[in-house]
Amino acid sequence: MNTYPFKAVFPKVDLITSPESFFASIKYQYREYRSSGVYSKNPEEAYYVYQIQSEFGKHTGFICATSVEDLNNKKILPHEGTLAVKEQQMMHLLLKRKALVKPVLLGYYPIDNLMEEVLENIEKVEPTIKIKFDIAKELHRLWMVQDRDLMKRIHDSFEKLEYAYIGDGHHRSTTVSLLNASKDLGSDAEKYKNLLTAYFPFNQLNIWDYNRVVDISDIMPSSRFMAELSRFLKIKPLKKSRKPGTKHEMTMLADGQWYSLMWKEKHTRKKQEGEVILDSALMDKHIFQKILRIKDVRNDTRIKYYGGTEPMDRLIKQTGKFKCGVGFCIYPVAIRELTTMADNHLTLPPKSTWFLPRLKSGIIAKDL
Repeated sequence: MNTYPFKAVFPKVDLITSPESFFASIKYQYREYRSSGVYSKNPEEAYYVYQIQSEFGKHTGFICATSVEDLNNKKILPHEGTLAVKEQQMMHLLLKRKALVKPVLLGYYPIDNLMEEVLENIEKVEPTIKIKFDIAKELHRLWMVQDRDLMKRIHDSFEKLEYAYIGDGHHRSTTVSLLNASKDLGSDAEKYKNLLTAYFPFNQLNIWDYNRVVDISDIMPSSRFMAELSRFLKIKPLKKSRKPGTKHEMTMLADGQWYSLMWKEKHTRKKQEGEVILDSALMDKHIFQKILRIKDVRNDTRIKYYGGTEPMDRLIKQTGKFKCGVGFCIYPVAIRELTTMADNHLTLPPKSTWFLPRLKSGIIAKDL
């Protein structure tokens, strides 16, 4: 990977009275805050160590600039497809904002012990940025790395890295690549030669479940839906709500009753060595497309999505809001499944992964 230190732009934390509302608005208001002096630019190039601490643990990674050529040359591998309409929206935002305000989250398999060495020492040093989010119960800390020897070690370590995998930021990545390749931008296209990236070793990342609620009221009655499901799944009633405990099991809430759903073996049998069979893919194919005749799960307004760290009550309440709502909890995708799909240039179904940590816009930015 071709990584570089860069001159980061930071918020002046003492001017922020409500971190939740401030950073939620940065995506659209960064240019205004930048002009008003809420942000300042570090005059020196540096790498950064970024740590997010929450009720789910600590997650630590490196932030740096990465050449967009690594994306074009398939060293940075996606696991989701992108939509042209979202790329257009992102392009408008980048051209207006003139900055990258949220790093692309990249997972990787370390080739050395550099992260372990950093973790042993980093918390003994006062961070450059420290921001607490009371509602989310998160602490975000950033340390600047300007020691020349350590900067070289970080650069050299990532230079030996063969692949990195996008966890979050597919549309940001492809849009920066499109702008960098634009002939209409002339010399300004050079501003988009690097991505703003956050590298987290896979042992510092977690993939949670990504659950769904679907309104079937205008499609079929719930009794018929249950009969249709039995063609593909073994159905058993549950005494109380729970998430699935194993791969190829889902749990479902319908008409106030929870069920365990197990995919029948003929649907989970691998046809070739190394094949990855994802529960989200089975669900899209057999439940959404075959049974419910929903063609585009990305844009169908009858489907609502809930990340695995969200309280189960939200999914239950949404199921009750629909006239005939059905809630599904899906077993999380394994990291090895994701990387195998990406290595083979295949994409996961939409909303298959919910990564932790969740990066926020505006804690560190890179002007263009």
